[in-house]
Amino acid sequence: MAVANGGSITFTTPGTARQALLAGVQIADVQATATITVPTLPTAGSGVYFGLQARSDGKRYYQSTVRVTPTGSVYLGTARIDGSTTNQKKLSKEALVASGLQPGQSLQMDLRTRSSTTVTVASRAWVVGAAKPSWQRIATDASAERLQSGGIGVWSYLSSAAAPLGLGISALSAAPVTSSSANPEPEPTTPVPAPTEPTDPVETPVPEPTTPATPTTPTAPATPTTPTTPTGPDTQVPSSGRGSAAVGATSYAIPKGALYVTAGNGTGGSGSLASPYTSLTHAVAKAPNGSTLVLRAGTYRESVVLASSKQLTIQSYPKEAVWLDGSDRVTGWNKSSTGWAVTGWNTGFDTSPTFTKGASDGSAEAIKFINPAYPLAAYPDQVWVDGVAQQQVASERAVGTGTFFVDRAGKRLILGTDPAGKTVTASKLQTALAVKSVGSVVRGLGVRNYGNSVYQMGAITAQNDAITFENLVVQDNATIGMYAWGTGVTFANITATGNGMMGGGANSADKFTLKNSVISGNNVQNFNRMPVSGGFKITRSRTVAFTDNDFQKNTTVGLWLDESVYNGKVSGNRSIGNGATGIILEISDTFSVTNNVIASNGRYGLWIGNTGNVQVWNNTITGNSMAALQLTQDKRRQTNVNSAGHDRRQPLPDMTVPWIIKNVTVSNNVISGAGGGCLVCVEDQSKEFTAEQMKLTLNGNVYQRASANAPSLAVRWGQGAATAKSFATVAAFTKATGQERRSVLVEGTAVTTTGYQLTPAALAQSALVVVAVPSSIAGLLGLQAGIAPARAGSLLSP
Repeated sequence: MAVANGGSITFTTPGTARQALLAGVQIADVQATATITVPTLPTAGSGVYFGLQARSDGKRYYQSTVRVTPTGSVYLGTARIDGSTTNQKKLSKEALVASGLQPGQSLQMDLRTRSSTTVTVASRAWVVGAAKPSWQRIATDASAERLQSGGIGVWSYLSSAAAPLGLGISALSAAPVTSSSANPEPEPTTPVPAPTEPTDPVETPVPEPTTPATPTTPTAPATPTTPTTPTGPDTQVPSSGRGSAAVGATSYAIPKGALYVTAGNGTGGSGSLASPYTSLTHAVAKAPNGSTLVLRAGTYRESVVLASSKQLTIQSYPKEAVWLDGSDRVTGWNKSSTGWAVTGWNTGFDTSPTFTKGASDGSAEAIKFINPAYPLAAYPDQVWVDGVAQQQVASERAVGTGTFFVDRAGKRLILGTDPAGKTVTASKLQTALAVKSVGSVVRGLGVRNYGNSVYQMGAITAQNDAITFENLVVQDNATIGMYAWGTGVTFANITATGNGMMGGGANSADKFTLKNSVISGNNVQNFNRMPVSGGFKITRSRTVAFTDNDFQKNTTVGLWLDESVYNGKVSGNRSIGNGATGIILEISDTFSVTNNVIASNGRYGLWIGNTGNVQVWNNTITGNSMAALQLTQDKRRQTNVNSAGHDRRQPLPDMTVPWIIKNVTVSNNVISGAGGGCLVCVEDQSKEFTAEQMKLTLNGNVYQRASANAPSLAVRWGQGAATAKSFATVAAFTKATGQERRSVLVEGTAVTTTGYQLTPAALAQSALVVVAVPSSIAGLLGLQAGIAPARAGSLLSP
């Protein structure tokens, strides 16, 4: 039934809300649909909100809410409102569902409520003209406060920091959901402890609830939505000189006495060029310690362990393409009731989304690995038809074109696409290569299509000291591409892309280096941002370096250093177009962050949380959806008993990483943006420290914003338990605090090009304000100590 068409909502006073209940519509099991148009994007703050309501009596209702940010990112969440928007129970966390929305474009959103004993609330939102997605937010409400029936309503809110704007409603309709309608259900979860990223601040019209959601009764997994492509904007800087050489393009010298290997599954050959070993597994077993194994061209469908007792170099033959591949061809298909099936399928992959085999997901939102809209994210099964990835579904009846189902009880693989005349491959192996020997080297190979479970950490792993991975392409593996633990591990010229959860990671990896690599397009299975997903994450490690890498278009975080990482260098990187924050430094200490481009990310640019002794010099931080630079202190301390995130190799408390923001210097940076409430935001959620007590020093930076209201604040300066000081301009900030005595604020005119270089005008302005660099930073920038660089921002070439 159509209940409304046409109309608009106009905000003349930002910071206010609008709400309307549509009379005469009373449906319990309902699907409501709205189409809204955003004539202009919000100018500042957290954005403009539009809510679609069901089972409403005007005061209590279920609501699906979209939030459009000043940069055109679109977020979606669901909640039960109890009396007013200041009293709500969030049923699902916000998720980024679209980016790059342009003024005048329309969004369509659906909200469905169903059942009474346990109410299922499902929602989705998409840009009109794009393909309609499956349900993106799915939640259940089994509490005593659940709502049984009511009407359809709408609600809207504009951030207090934004300028007035209007929303257009071109269509609003509702229809009853019948017993035959599909009923999306959430993934069952059981509490399990896990480290968390603290809630970072976003201006919202309602507070975050302080109690976890009521655990739901376990149900069968829902049919998942199709994984999205990374959600950053289209702007992407070419990765010239970074990443791996193409598989088959390297030409490593072959030392005297090298042994040769060919692809196969046998135990033959002598290792000579004329009679190579007939599998890598056999070659590793036969080769003497210290040998070099040269792999001839081919696809090696193996899972290999290099034991700790044997140091080897494994490399490709010059100009020959070598792939370690976890998939194999599947034949013997027969027509089934819903598609085509092959019997005898018995992969038995572990489906836990955690780092503990067999463990269930966490119960609290902050420690859930699984996004309810993608409940099969941790299922490692992968199938391709003629090289095109198929989407896994949760039941045989859900199988259709482009999907597959694994019938574990019946040991069948069921395919929805007709396999006749096509090549069907599926992941049959979980890990490619586990390197456990000190000093071993792996180079010039590709690693793809392994169905690794989360607890296995990576398709290829470095599990001891002084291991080198070089010129590797690591792609399309089910969860994590590569992982390291051990001292002195180096990952150089790596390309990690299309991996299900994360491109790579490391833990307890002192003296770890990642350099000249491209980590892009990972987390294709849409794991939650927290506790871990995205490009690369390192934890509990000391003296680490991330140099000259690209972290681009990952679905969530670009680069994340967390949990007692001590003494790190983050230099020359480009973290661009990631769906969440570009670079995170969290509960760690002692970093230099220099010469990076951190741009066009879906949340913050650089987020520093509970991390002290940080030098932030000559970075370009621009175009991020929220604050360019966010410093957040919370209640976590290294002195807490059994502190989650403590490096267990260090004494407790380890006061080299006290988890307190202190001694942070920010100089010669370009700090630009239109999103969030401020360009630089400093706050202490524990209400203990003022910004002055944190000993923050800001000077010589170039600031830019779209207008005086986008964002409305240049700086928010936390004052512990007192109200934060807010400064609309840098000049006001300088006058009140003595900070930024050499700086400039540009409004309206862009200061960077599309390649994130300073414009000629901004270059001239920045030359007047930059300050001399200290000796600890000069070498990282290629400068002499005590000399000011020619310009602010990153010194990287386009």
